[in-house]
Amino acid sequence: MLNKRITVSLNHVRLADALKRIGDEGRFYFSYSGRLLPKDSLVTVTAEHQPLSMVLEQLFHGKYAFEEKRNYLIISAVLPHLSLINTDITNNNNTYSISGIVVDELTGERLMNASVYSKEQLAATLTDEHGYFKLKFRTGDPGMLTITASKLSYKDVSLNFLRSVSVVSRTRIQEYKEAAENSKGVERDAFGRFFISARQQIQSLNIPDFFAKQPFQFSLTPGLSTHGLFSSQVINKFSVNIAGGYTAGVDGLEVGGLFNINKGDSRYVQFAGVFNLVGGTVTGVQIAGVTNKALDSVKGVQLAGFINKTEGRVSGLQIAALNNEAHKLKGIQIGLVNVVDSSEGASIGLINIIRNGFYKVSYSASNLTNANLSFTTGTHLFYSTLHIGSNISRTEKLYAFGLGVGHDFMLGSKWYISATADYQLAYTGNWDDRWAQAKLLLNTQLTDKISVFAGPAYNKYSATGSGPGYQTRFRKPEPYYGLGNPVHRWLGWEAGIAFNSVFKQPQKINHHTESWFLGGAAIAGTGFDTNYGLVTGGELFAEREFSGGLAAILSVEYLNNSPRNNGFIHTDIISYINPVYSLPLTTISYYNNNFKALPIKAGMKAYSGKRLFFAGQIGVLVGLNSKAYYIERRGGEAVTYNYDGDGIPFLYSVSMGYSLKNGLEPGWVFQDFVGTIYKHIALRLAYRLKVGK
Repeated sequence: MLNKRITVSLNHVRLADALKRIGDEGRFYFSYSGRLLPKDSLVTVTAEHQPLSMVLEQLFHGKYAFEEKRNYLIISAVLPHLSLINTDITNNNNTYSISGIVVDELTGERLMNASVYSKEQLAATLTDEHGYFKLKFRTGDPGMLTITASKLSYKDVSLNFLRSVSVVSRTRIQEYKEAAENSKGVERDAFGRFFISARQQIQSLNIPDFFAKQPFQFSLTPGLSTHGLFSSQVINKFSVNIAGGYTAGVDGLEVGGLFNINKGDSRYVQFAGVFNLVGGTVTGVQIAGVTNKALDSVKGVQLAGFINKTEGRVSGLQIAALNNEAHKLKGIQIGLVNVVDSSEGASIGLINIIRNGFYKVSYSASNLTNANLSFTTGTHLFYSTLHIGSNISRTEKLYAFGLGVGHDFMLGSKWYISATADYQLAYTGNWDDRWAQAKLLLNTQLTDKISVFAGPAYNKYSATGSGPGYQTRFRKPEPYYGLGNPVHRWLGWEAGIAFNSVFKQPQKINHHTESWFLGGAAIAGTGFDTNYGLVTGGELFAEREFSGGLAAILSVEYLNNSPRNNGFIHTDIISYINPVYSLPLTTISYYNNNFKALPIKAGMKAYSGKRLFFAGQIGVLVGLNSKAYYIERRGGEAVTYNYDGDGIPFLYSVSMGYSLKNGLEPGWVFQDFVGTIYKHIALRLAYRLKVGK
């Protein structure tokens, strides 16, 4: 571009307008920082078929540097030069030691925190407060040794120590440039800043465009590595990080006890106990116990215990227990909450926020339940639905909730057919009934926001036996001796009305607080699928909020409730001969006592937008003072068995809430104590107070 000949004649015009006119004349674009150039200053320039470089000399008089990249000419400040002085080299049995001082070439000022390194030997160090450095490494006959000094906002300087003069061709310079383009962003990420030392961050900023490849590296923590301070410049085939590691990338297999941080790309397999952070593209499989984050794109599989986040495109599969997020989706997401700016794939979850999709709230009736409320999110190609339903009746009651998935066949702008499959848990005395449906519903848009629908529905219902006042069709025949549940099948109908809308494009909100919070919460709810009633309790928690909409949580709760019916759950009447016993088993009666316990949990919290958040935690249940048990009767003999299992129960919880400016956080939480019969769903009102960074 600098050699292009252009013709311009500009008299007292704004500098910004002059650059645009010159760019239009040469068919390219200028790129520059608004703080770098005085855009509103008036300039005069005249050129008749002159090279662009001469025109820019008239404008700027050598004050700026120019770099060509594709169809852009990048304007930047002319960087000052470094200088290496008082250098010395010694060799003792092939152990080389190079020392010296790094200064500003113009002022002579000694510079602290400049990187001095040998690219060939993969050795690096930083200058001290006096600008002094000492670089040591072991090598055979190197022929020539080259050290380079780099510092942010300065031009590099290199010094050759020669035995015989030779010219070395950097045949892999393009590969280095491509790796450098993919490496931007890790040091700016909250996890990166938190776990990467200041020395390593300085090193990475000083040397942004040099990368090497090695077969293996081993780290205890970032910086304590077989590559030392140079670990962020090395791409490894095989990488092992005992606690965690920070490398340029992996081109094979990487395993981290707690975490892996890659400045560039990750290829093939990456596994971490807590989190993976990749500044470039993930190609292959990325697995983490808590969270995966890719600052570019994913071509493969992201699997996380809680959260997956990709700032670019996902071409493959994202699976997380709590939250998946991507800019563009060309694959499948499976999680409790999925967030995508633009989707060409399928998001399967409780809530799917698809910015190029829709959401719909529906009210309907069917031949089984006369009051159904549904919330649908996704795209016409694929969507998920959350169902809550009831049959309002004094003698034929039924309650149900569950999930569904579907696809719309578009017949025109106002007509389409919805093909859906639903699976719900139903209650006719207990929550053990299962209800599956397949539906074909004809939809018509009455207005832009309102539609009506109707169609046939195939039903398959597994009934445990309804109690008095509930659906009579599901009562077990008397006497009933089967070991399984009766299954009912029928062809029914469903019809209703829906409110339709589309998701608004999000405001790009960055959470930059990176602060500590302390808080408390009150909890009130009900037991789920068990005999215990009102659940009450309190919670104390500590929260570390990171930028990028993520936070880590540690909490301790106290829970209390009393069982219904004095602890009696129900009695199963069964009659069969167990080959171990001679007496027939006639009844099993189930009981549980008062429930008090202290759940201790840790997990992650993810924001979708500015205030709405989703959280997931795992932990243990200590101090459990309740035991559930059942009594078998064999003739006149009764035997009592523990129903809770042994050891300390494991627990998991998922929650959703809204964080208000005054510190209040209303929401709800579901908790399941694995190995026991206890689980509950509850409202949660929390208050958190910022205590520092």
